[in-house]
Amino acid sequence: MRRVRRRGPNRRHFLVGLGASLLTFPRRAWGKPAADKVIVGRGKLEVSALRFDCTPPVGVPSPTLGANPVVRKIEGPMETRLLAIRQGKLTLGWVNSDYNIWHEGRRFLAQALGIPHEQTIVSATHNHSVVTLGGLRRNARGFGKRFFRNLREAARSLEAGFEPAKLSWATAEEPSITYNRKGVRPDGSTYFMREEDRILLGDFEGANDPLASLLRFDRPDGTPLALMGHFTGHPVASYNLEEPVINPDFSGWAVLDLVESFHPRRPVGFFLQGCAGDINVKGMFDGPERARAAGKRLGDTFIRASSRTRANPASGLALAWGTAYVPYGPLPPPEELLRQRRELSDFQRRTEAGDPDTLRVLGYNFSSTMKMKYRRNLARPLLRWTDWALEVQEKGTALPDSLAVPLQVIALGDAAVVTIPCEAFSGIGKQLRQQSPFAMTIPAAYSNGYLSYIGTSKDVGDGEYMSAVYRYTRRPPFAHPAGDAISTKAVELLEMAQDAMG
Repeated sequence: MRRVRRRGPNRRHFLVGLGASLLTFPRRAWGKPAADKVIVGRGKLEVSALRFDCTPPVGVPSPTLGANPVVRKIEGPMETRLLAIRQGKLTLGWVNSDYNIWHEGRRFLAQALGIPHEQTIVSATHNHSVVTLGGLRRNARGFGKRFFRNLREAARSLEAGFEPAKLSWATAEEPSITYNRKGVRPDGSTYFMREEDRILLGDFEGANDPLASLLRFDRPDGTPLALMGHFTGHPVASYNLEEPVINPDFSGWAVLDLVESFHPRRPVGFFLQGCAGDINVKGMFDGPERARAAGKRLGDTFIRASSRTRANPASGLALAWGTAYVPYGPLPPPEELLRQRRELSDFQRRTEAGDPDTLRVLGYNFSSTMKMKYRRNLARPLLRWTDWALEVQEKGTALPDSLAVPLQVIALGDAAVVTIPCEAFSGIGKQLRQQSPFAMTIPAAYSNGYLSYIGTSKDVGDGEYMSAVYRYTRRPPFAHPAGDAISTKAVELLEMAQDAMG
């Protein structure tokens, strides 16, 4: 038993902590791809919102490596928030958490509100300073059992809390806390830009996504019932590889500051993560001070936006859903795979020998702060993928031609949210917003599941970690138009929802 508990989180370091996923083709996990459909509400808009504390105790499993990969320190409170939106016969249930509870959250919402699975949403913040999903499910130190019990009870409480609500929204910008972590060398090759690389370039930001959006649900008396903030960037400032911690990171601190600004009648605050596949908060691994400072800056931005929201001219509610298909390309030829295998095997030997010159392999860029075993373990899946690809070609195994990506559109008057179940690159979110027919559109990635990194058509053929994350899966590389297919389909669904609302 002791061995199982120690090994589980080790394997999850690169699965959860760094955003990759050793999955088979995930289409079967989603069932049959959804046909396009739209439902429209009629009548008055009502909202129910609540939250509960879900700060774990010290000692629960953490998504990191190390001799004892468990949480060592609690640096701030954690919350899970729930929202229900109702208009006539249409009810939507929404869970927002630092934990990746997509399956359980949607199931509890559907059961408690008596609604179909398609009318539920679970959005994760993608905060890395958390407990592993496996740790929750294994009932670590009793915390997992309590958490899921509280989640179920909170979902059941939503029905009794509905109040009439009016919606308004605002946007602002916060460009100073994030940067685009896909670096480009002078020769045109790309690399994962870690903090030590960013510092060499000065206060580098690159093509980040500075837009901060806010949805505000007010009671008839004008006091806020719920606030939904949206921003784009990996919450990894507090993430600690050596001494795992619990910390809200900048996303959680920003929401806590926003909610506290309405003391004493605090609303429920939500954080929707954007298409942050290639966007980092500055100061990766810096610790609690950096996380808190970045959170304060974003929180101040949300607070300013909340004071000047634009009233929604319509109170319509609609839900549309459908499926985007991201095409796969061919596997590399056998001779290239064999060359890559030799390079990977040599890398493994050198890390085991303690060679300090082991920061790059196959275009992947590892941090100099990572111990040898981190580098070794992060590169092992690349070797397994290469062996898998060679076996597929040897046996002539048929592979799927595309990845099915389920999407939802939640339309609220002239504002809309698009849920995306992957670690989409920022270009996908920008395309989606630019082409949307709604006045304000929020691309909410990390929602309803996790299909790993998906880049744009510009990222096809790139060997950098995020673009080539298929090597951490059992998939071939993506082909054109890659993730652009997500934004294209999302715009179709947005137009469908708008037309249905009239």
